[in-house]
Amino acid sequence: MKIGVDIDGTIKDTHRAAVEVYNKELNQSVRVEDVTDFYLDQAYGLTKQEGRRLWRKLEEEIYSLGVPLPHAAEVLNELEKRGHEIYFITARPGLKNIAKVTREWLKKHHFPYRDSHLIMDAQNKAKVAKRIGIDLFFEDAPFHLDKLVEQHVPTVIVDAVYNRDYPHPLRRIKDWREVYDIINEKS
Repeated sequence: MKIGVDIDGTIKDTHRAAVEVYNKELNQSVRVEDVTDFYLDQAYGLTKQEGRRLWRKLEEEIYSLGVPLPHAAEVLNELEKRGHEIYFITARPGLKNIAKVTREWLKKHHFPYRDSHLIMDAQNKAKVAKRIGIDLFFEDAPFHLDKLVEQHVPTVIVDAVYNRDYPHPLRRIKDWREVYDIINEKS
């Protein structure tokens, strides 16, 4: 199978890293569990425009920090060993410095990384998934989930506080080890 995997919030605890960096930058002490939206703007009292500007300023640091979600690398490596192709499909901008930080993070944390299987700046992940022929996609962000559902890309939600009320009945995982059963059912 060709498996599409988002990065932020799907295999990496980017939310936690972002809150830590924002707290330092804004001299605040917001707790991760208090940020219930996908974007951090509301928790920090920022307008969307202020939030976008601050994210752009801090994103390289945010992307370089943070730890993988438990078992994500282990499971994806095992799936690759079993013959599945793993594609990392992210909306992160394709800027040189961001692409470099992304590649380095994937390698540092021992994900099954290949240059040709990293797609940056995927603003419409469904379109990318269709082009590549993705058989199963793992995603956390409601906006991207909407597009994947609209385009009938088989998708699994990686559980997060900001997607728990997602209205479409998609399969959901809370632990990457649950993926083995899903793959076995689909294979």
